[in-house]
Amino acid sequence: MTTLHGSVTESVAADPDALFALITDINRLPEWNAHIHHIVEAPAELTDGSEWVIELRAMGSKWNSRARLQELDPVSRRFAHISCSDDGNPSFAYWTWELTPTDAGTQITVSWELQPKTFWRKWLLGRIRHRQLKNEVGESLRSGAAIVIAGLSG
Repeated sequence: MTTLHGSVTESVAADPDALFALITDINRLPEWNAHIHHIVEAPAELTDGSEWVIELRAMGSKWNSRARLQELDPVSRRFAHISCSDDGNPSFAYWTWELTPTDAGTQITVSWELQPKTFWRKWLLGRIRHRQLKNEVGESLRSGAAIVIAGLSG
């Protein structure tokens, strides 16, 4: 079975609670993640099993991605979800976000497990996307932190 693991850790000078609130506000995802073009569907609030759909733009293409909440713990600042393309492809990704307060702000670790199930995703597309994520995730985290630091966290 092909599983592609990755993670990014960033230390930012942003308040951990404000940053967690921004990251878990589904309607604000396009503000800090340049690859999310817009929100197609969002829950009124995040509760166990909540789903949302975003339009992603990457690798010269665009597609809808559906996510399902797996864990939301504001006290420990942990957020986890599973995402997959919204076209019935069995491939999926498991994402975990962990925010830890530091003296200078927040240490954020985002981990992913890509589970490509079809031929092209196992041998080509999943591997390309996996390599791209390291830079993309770091950029998104820094962008979200900048929004919080600027006081635009809503």
